[in-house]
Amino acid sequence: MKFWPRRRPPAAPEPERANPTRIAVLEHDLLGIPPEPGSAAALVVALRRTGTCVEHEPVETTTFGEARLTGLCTRCGAAMVEEEGEWRVATA
Repeated sequence: MKFWPRRRPPAAPEPERANPTRIAVLEHDLLGIPPEPGSAAALVVALRRTGTCVEHEPVETTTFGEARLTGLCTRCGAAMVEEEGEWRVATA
């Protein structure tokens, strides 16, 4: 006769799966591999290019050989140039 029920060991947590969208965006950022057209990763990359932030927060990235100040927006990653004391999105 058993007075105490048998304790079961706790179930092992399921391993986390890698997010395929995040992997595709990282491949684009680090290796230059374009994501599949129509995928969520392609949408993320396209939205980055449009400059989706309301107010840019530029960070200067100028090197010694450049004639004018250049930078990147810390929110959307858009390339920026300083013209007449104001930061503006760089155009091609």
